[in-house]
Amino acid sequence: MSAVKKTAKVGLYLLSFFVVLLIGGAVYLYTNMDSLAKQLTEQIASDALGVPVHVGEMKITLEDLKIVVQDIRIANPKGYENPNAITIKSIVIDGDNFSRDLLTFSHISVSGTHVNLEVDRNGTNLGDIKSNIANSSSPTSSGHKNTGDHKEDSIKVVVKKFSLTGAQISPSVTLLEGDLPTVTVPDIHLTGIGQKENGILAEEAIAQIMDAVLQEFNKSANGAGFLEGVSLKMLNSMGVSTADVFKKNLKKSYNKEVEGFKKGFGELKSLFE
Repeated sequence: MSAVKKTAKVGLYLLSFFVVLLIGGAVYLYTNMDSLAKQLTEQIASDALGVPVHVGEMKITLEDLKIVVQDIRIANPKGYENPNAITIKSIVIDGDNFSRDLLTFSHISVSGTHVNLEVDRNGTNLGDIKSNIANSSSPTSSGHKNTGDHKEDSIKVVVKKFSLTGAQISPSVTLLEGDLPTVTVPDIHLTGIGQKENGILAEEAIAQIMDAVLQEFNKSANGAGFLEGVSLKMLNSMGVSTADVFKKNLKKSYNKEVEGFKKGFGELKSLFE
C-alpha cells in the first residue's frame, strides 16, 4: 500500500474516531442535561445566597421550554440550629426564548415555600442571608467573580414575571417565650427582572429575586411580632422600615388598650348583675 493510501486510511480512521466522540458527547449532554443543569443551578444559587443550596430534582423539557425544579433546600448560615432556613416544594419555570447567551423566562412560579425563622439579639437567619446577597453582589467583595472567569458568568437571563404564593413562616427559635403560630406571607409578585439591561447574569437575577423575597418575609415576621427584641437598626438592614415597626407597635398598643377596655367593661358589668 502506497504512503498516500496509508495516510488517507489513517486520516479516515481518525475522522471516524472524532465523529464517534462528537456524537457520543452530544448523546451524553442530552441524556445528562437535567443533572448537569441541576449542578450548575446549585452552584450559581449557592454563590448568590452565600449558603449551600440543594436541588432534589430538575426536569427540562426543551420542546415546551419548561423547567420544573423540586425539593429545593436553602441551608441556614453557620450558627443557627435548623439545617435549612428555607425549603421549597416546587418551582415551575416557563421559557420564552432560549439562545446561547440569553435565556428569557416568561414566568417563574414558586409554591410550597416554608421558612424556619430563627431570631437572636444580633439578627435573624433571613437577615444574614440577605446580607450575604448584598456582599456577593458587591464588585469589591473578595468572592465576586469577574465576567468571563466562568462559563456560567456569560449566561444572561431576563425574567418577565415572578410569583411566590402561599409561603409560610414558622418561628422555630425567637427571643419570645412560648409557642408562636405559623403565619402565611402575602403573595409576592415581581416583574421585568433584567429587562432594562437586556439581560443580567443568572447569579444576579437570583440575588435580586431572593433579596425582594427575603424583605417580604422579614416584614411579615415583624408584623406577626416574631422579631421582638431585634434593634431598629438591624430591622432596617433587613428591609423592615421604621414605618413598618411603628405600625406594628401602634397596632400592638391599640390591641392592648382594647383588651384593657373589654376587661374593665366586663368587671363593671358584673357589679350590676
